[in-house]
Amino acid sequence: MLFLFSFNVVSAVMVISISHQNRQETIKQEKIMEQRDALDVEWRHLLLEERALSEHYRVERLANEKLKMKRPTTDDEIFVKWP
Repeated sequence: MLFLFSFNVVSAVMVISISHQNRQETIKQEKIMEQRDALDVEWRHLLLEERALSEHYRVERLANEKLKMKRPTTDDEIFVKWP
C-alpha cells in the first residue's frame, strides 16, 4: 500500500513538473514566433524601401539635383570609328 501511495505521489509530481516545462517551452515558442513576425514585417518594409529607392525616376532626379548631371544632346555626342 505504501509503495502504491509513493508511486502515486511521484507520478503526480512528475505530471506537475512536465506540465510546467511544457508551459515554459510554449512561452518560449510564442516569443520566438513574435520575433519572427516582427522580423518579417521589418523585411517587408525594407523591401518596399529598396524598391522606392531604386526607381529610375528617383535616380535620375537625384543625378540632376545633386550631381548636376544631364542627358547628353546630339551635339555632345562623340563618335569613334575603329579601323
